[in-house]
Amino acid sequence: MSEDSGVMQRVLLASVLAVLVAAPFGAGSARAADFPASHAGYHTDAELAVELDAIAAAHPDIVQLFAIGKSYQGRPLRAAKVSDNVAEDEPEPEVLIDGLHHGNEHLSLEMTLAALRFLAGDYGSDATVTRLVDTREIWIVFAVNPDGAAYDLLGQKGFRDWRKNRQPNSGTTAVGTDLNRNYGYRWGCCGGSSGSPSARTYRGRRPFSAPETAALRDFVDSRVIGGRQQIRAAISYHTFGRQVLWPYGYTRTDRPADMTADDQRAFVAIGRAMASRNGYRPMQSSDLYITDGDEGDWLYGTHRIFAFTIELAARTASGDDPPDEAIGPETKRNRTALLHLIDRAGCPWAAIGREIANCGAFYDDLEARTGWTVDPDGSDTATAGRWARGDAAQTRYGGVGIQPGTAPSGRRVLATGLAAGATARSYDLDGGVTTVLSPPIDLPAGTGQLLTLRWSFAHGADATADDYLRVTVEGETGSAVALEAVGAASLRGAAWHTLGFALDEFAGQRIRIRIQAADAGRRSLVEAQLDDIRVTRPTS
Repeated sequence: MSEDSGVMQRVLLASVLAVLVAAPFGAGSARAADFPASHAGYHTDAELAVELDAIAAAHPDIVQLFAIGKSYQGRPLRAAKVSDNVAEDEPEPEVLIDGLHHGNEHLSLEMTLAALRFLAGDYGSDATVTRLVDTREIWIVFAVNPDGAAYDLLGQKGFRDWRKNRQPNSGTTAVGTDLNRNYGYRWGCCGGSSGSPSARTYRGRRPFSAPETAALRDFVDSRVIGGRQQIRAAISYHTFGRQVLWPYGYTRTDRPADMTADDQRAFVAIGRAMASRNGYRPMQSSDLYITDGDEGDWLYGTHRIFAFTIELAARTASGDDPPDEAIGPETKRNRTALLHLIDRAGCPWAAIGREIANCGAFYDDLEARTGWTVDPDGSDTATAGRWARGDAAQTRYGGVGIQPGTAPSGRRVLATGLAAGATARSYDLDGGVTTVLSPPIDLPAGTGQLLTLRWSFAHGADATADDYLRVTVEGETGSAVALEAVGAASLRGAAWHTLGFALDEFAGQRIRIRIQAADAGRRSLVEAQLDDIRVTRPTS
């Protein structure tokens, strides 16, 4: 996304919020059965709307109501933004909180509502809450599945134990999709969902086939500003079991190839810290059971959001949510755990002492899309092998590796000739220059900032000095070449090297990193790769 489109996205979001705030949630809420007497303290959709209106009216400077979309049956997917300058889209770390993916998990809605109550109600009187509201943008989606929740209610007769949404499935009388199996990362991959429409864990006919998950996807995607995801951490409330869970759910491997070592260590540290505060059991999601296509895996796998799932409460003998007297104690015990995650959103890697390396002006491990633009000026001349982000794949030529087979961290890199075939010459860089440009990076005013990255440049014995890999820093007052590796008439194999380049001359400026590779002489074998690009101040 370009800088201009990022600005436009901020303007559009602000206008949507303004329109939605103007219409009170209490108006037009669909009527559903009430909870049985033992659960009368729980909120129906209509009761939720009335309370949200009251909270927003009492705290208009920090609470703004809106909807991320509508359910299959037309109910608004109610949401709130909490921040000190709530009408502004500020460059602050963002947190996503949601609940009620499953219709029969009513306590999870009570937890999202409790979160809004204490964030709004304790602002100005509680130092921690005030600091976090002042320095974060917090988004709460109260009930992802309001249709399923309404259908689950039988009034005084109790509950249906209805889990899915209420979307019909064509070609069958079975109704509903398990919303927490309908997200797009590793959807249906690994035995953690069902392809049968009648199953409780039916994953839907395709990823995001449910309007509710599509709406949440679109909202999260909209928080990519200038190519960079603003939401840093997320928590989704479910029931039952009193567990703190982190990705991945699709595999029992603690750190598969699509997760970096730093990220896995940070997940464990943050999850254990939250569990120490609410008394729950911390574990990787798949240690509970395998799931695929769930929200947490998608948030992290696609957007690199540190996403956690909280399983609230203990299951009752009947399998229902506990009576309403449990709402207060259960939500209260989760208060400090939630505040801890909101705090950690400023720099999740601080949990493992990696804030200097990973929380500077810029950090990209290239595992997710972060706003790099290929051929930004429309002037590249390469006919094959242009820059692309993808899995590292080894190719060999003359007995030498031309592309490294592994990434320094995770599994993805920026590379030329990424679609490696049977031979290195099948997809190598050919015909001229290929360029990739970073999103804008705002440098602090002080000196000591350093650009670091991992790079590899390989070529055949037919290369010339016209072939090159070049890294250039472009600022507001000029540019500087940070790296230039050139070809020669000798076979050079792939190997990872480290660049460190001082950025003092650009202090306080907005910069971009331009990376170019060229097969600019006679046609020759040329390959380049990059990973782990950082702008940070490595010394105190």
